[in-house]
Amino acid sequence: MTALAYGAAIALLLVGLAAVLSGANAVKTLIGVELASKGVLVNFVATDPTGSQGIVILLILIDAIVVAVLLGLVVAVYRQYGALDLDELGRLTW
Repeated sequence: MTALAYGAAIALLLVGLAAVLSGANAVKTLIGVELASKGVLVNFVATDPTGSQGIVILLILIDAIVVAVLLGLVVAVYRQYGALDLDELGRLTW
């Protein structure tokens, strides 16, 4: 069971990192960060199933708050500039 959990954690982490590195879209990057963080949480649970439950629940709550704030920021940026391409938004700074 732990080998399956470790495999799932590594798979989630790698898919998340691939999405972050290959994505120029802000939403795709946000989803990649979330997948990577879920991989870390699965690794916590696989390492110590009974002792890490409180930490994992707290991290899930914090993660939900962060996602809500970042999605609000993405919506505000889209309304302001009409684009979600990170390369295009990076050129707007200076």
